[in-house]
Amino acid sequence: MLTEKNYELSGQKLLVMFDEKLIRIKKPKALQKFLSTDIDNRSEVFVNYIKQDYFLLFKKELAISNNSLIIEIWGHVYASYFARALKNLIKLKLIENAADFIINRSDTIDCGESDVDGNRKFWDLMANFKGIIITFLPKKIK
Repeated sequence: MLTEKNYELSGQKLLVMFDEKLIRIKKPKALQKFLSTDIDNRSEVFVNYIKQDYFLLFKKELAISNNSLIIEIWGHVYASYFARALKNLIKLKLIENAADFIINRSDTIDCGESDVDGNRKFWDLMANFKGIIITFLPKKIK
């Protein structure tokens, strides 16, 4: 049962698609703007909304920890951000192609439970380092 929900948070419209064992976050530019300040708290708020709505829709918890989901979201948002910056900085076809690949892959953020998402173990592992990772993220994104 695929369900779509729009969240309006801090003036940004964030679109999330809900499916069994999987959520998809669309409109990464709006998400990037939403996370441009107070990333830690805003990430927590957004993930809590997603998990609450998932529970209401499927009558069970989404089997992804909050920190794992947050780290995956950051991974996609910031990969896209850095790819765009690199593309604007270095005008080489190879760099532009690689940046476009990353940007296109970040257009939809697929976050699934471990049996449907081959990257879940990676994000689960990275979640242990959330406190360290946040110190390396830009304080503001334009």
